[in-house]
Amino acid sequence: MGEVPASDLAALVATSAEALHGVRSRTDPERIAAELDRLNRTVRDLARGAVGPFDHPGDFATAMLRNADPTNG
Repeated sequence: MGEVPASDLAALVATSAEALHGVRSRTDPERIAAELDRLNRTVRDLARGAVGPFDHPGDFATAMLRNADPTNG
């Protein structure tokens, strides 16, 4: 999957907030886009090696449980 330029992601955030919720976000779309990018990269890094391209989407949750830190409760 290719990378989405930050400016495109920020534009999508701004557009979707208005289209889906009928309100303009008080948070800067660039800031939201940066956080979305950070979270998406984290999920991809966690999934790499734990879930393959032919696994069912639900397998990610199983992999997360299998690799969970037991000290987190």
